[in-house]
Amino acid sequence: MGSGMSWSAGRHQVVVLAILVGLAVLPVIMPASRIIDGMRNASPASDFALLELSTGEALRGTQLLGPYSRFGWRHPGPAYFYLQAPLYGASGASSASLPVAVLIFNWAALLGVVTCLGRWVDRATVPIFALALFLVYGLYLGPGFLYNIWNPAVTILPLGVFLILCAGLACGRTRVLPIVAGLSTFLVQTHVGYLPCVAAGALTSGALWLRRRRRDGDVATSRHLPMILAVATLAALWTMPLVEQMTRDPGNMSLILRFFRGESAGHTWGEALAIVTREIAWPWSYFLFGTLPWYAPYQPLEGWHQAVGGAFALGQIGLLAFWSVRLREPSFLRALACVCLACTIVAVLATTRVSGEIRPYVTAWISMVGVIGSLAAIGPVLASRGLALPIGRDQGALILAVGLAIPVALVGRPLVHDSQFQPARSVSDAVRAELLASGVHRPHVAIQTGSPELFYAASAVLLQLHKADVAFSVDRVWLNFFGERWHPSGREDGLLEFHAGRPAGAPPALVCVPNGASDLCVWLVLRPLSPSAR
Repeated sequence: MGSGMSWSAGRHQVVVLAILVGLAVLPVIMPASRIIDGMRNASPASDFALLELSTGEALRGTQLLGPYSRFGWRHPGPAYFYLQAPLYGASGASSASLPVAVLIFNWAALLGVVTCLGRWVDRATVPIFALALFLVYGLYLGPGFLYNIWNPAVTILPLGVFLILCAGLACGRTRVLPIVAGLSTFLVQTHVGYLPCVAAGALTSGALWLRRRRRDGDVATSRHLPMILAVATLAALWTMPLVEQMTRDPGNMSLILRFFRGESAGHTWGEALAIVTREIAWPWSYFLFGTLPWYAPYQPLEGWHQAVGGAFALGQIGLLAFWSVRLREPSFLRALACVCLACTIVAVLATTRVSGEIRPYVTAWISMVGVIGSLAAIGPVLASRGLALPIGRDQGALILAVGLAIPVALVGRPLVHDSQFQPARSVSDAVRAELLASGVHRPHVAIQTGSPELFYAASAVLLQLHKADVAFSVDRVWLNFFGERWHPSGREDGLLEFHAGRPAGAPPALVCVPNGASDLCVWLVLRPLSPSAR
């Protein structure tokens, strides 16, 4: 009898494990196949092309910094590229591996939310409310978001996990400390704009944890291991940026500090409050304007529309402040309210430091603070006994997991067309054939400045040349975009010129293809002057 019951229990555990594995894997496998099919013969351009070049450098172990910034520096570190590198290498340097990897990252972030809420929240109503929040939030972020490889997009869902983990850490769950260290590093290295929020979340959770430890007199040594692992994680992930800083003059960190200390045009407190309000009140923004326009300027929010958004944001902030001091016990939801309140306040300060026109891709991360803030603001009400559901928290977490898995499994349309330049492969083949025929081994690339359309097309062509093992260098003005590997060496034996159209009096081009309102035209000139003299 005993052995039969043991066998039955073991079989039940195997079945449950199989269901959990299937739930974790199938939502990725199904859309991944659609992404791969949709990206056959894809030619990523602009930022996507440069991100793929940096991923290739990470595969070689030489990428020291993060994605480029248009302000003359790069984001602090290469964690994102090294996370992309294994799948990129295993796929034979396929461009499709990048969105598939991002899909995996984002699904892992969602599973992290499910796991944390399933363990740290007592009532099933909270994860079910989280399901509704995330489903509508996915509509706000738009189609293709889950596998968008652009660094302002790939960091948003991990930020949500970071905020939740900070709340768990504040409640004494120190086992998550190494994960918090890794996530915070990933966020800041991939987009420096996350630094204020990450710092606010980490400092708030640390202060709450220390307060709890002093109150309880908790001096257990078991917390030493998570601390050691967290320090080791930070040391490993920040080694390359520190090496770059110490071996370059000026180093990248110096350039970032110089930029933010400078007199770059910022924004008034009123402008910052308006942006933060509409991102905290993202459901209202979605109702008014639909999907978040990542690249286009914000649409004006005026009159009673602005009043409603302001009331939404103020109501949420008020609830966060109320729960931060009202809940008597150091509960998870109270800690989450404290963390989200701190990050909301810091978001206003961070927005005042944005240089130039504020576009959604710069401040979209604030909407995730709004999502988790809504969970912290409404969660205590939903967790009350009067609103309890006749199911346990494990069942609530399972409903959240299944509810998220279904829409994730349905995504996976081909990479959006505005991130590709379709003629790139044919242009690359023509250029490579001419280089071989002319005996040019390492051309220097000159791209006409002042034309975003031209750079967009040229970057796609240069990515294809690089993947075909064609060595080249670029003008110094483009080095921050491409990286140090493409620095002129003085051994260049040809000049590859990219122009928008045919300049007057120019000889016939090697190749010309349509590119928006103009043409992409390429010339090859043998034995130019040394690029260092240019």
